[in-house]
Amino acid sequence: MSLATIEAAHIRVTCDGCGVTAEVCGRRDLPVMARVASVRKFIAIGWHHDPSTRSGSGRAEKESAEMGHGKWYCPKCGRKTHL
Repeated sequence: MSLATIEAAHIRVTCDGCGVTAEVCGRRDLPVMARVASVRKFIAIGWHHDPSTRSGSGRAEKESAEMGHGKWYCPKCGRKTHL
């Protein structure tokens, strides 16, 4: 599941493995900037992100990674080797 913007200020991520959620508040940022910052915060605390790209181009892959598109795994599920 991709990142979801909640009330334009909160960014919530849901683990594709177990369904646990985490949320970050980005009230002082524009929604787009809050989304980019939240991706960095989730990765910093141990969340694993598998960006999804259909085109295979470098620019699309970078944008997908920055915007949080693709699958997310909590720190517990991210440690599993079969993901």
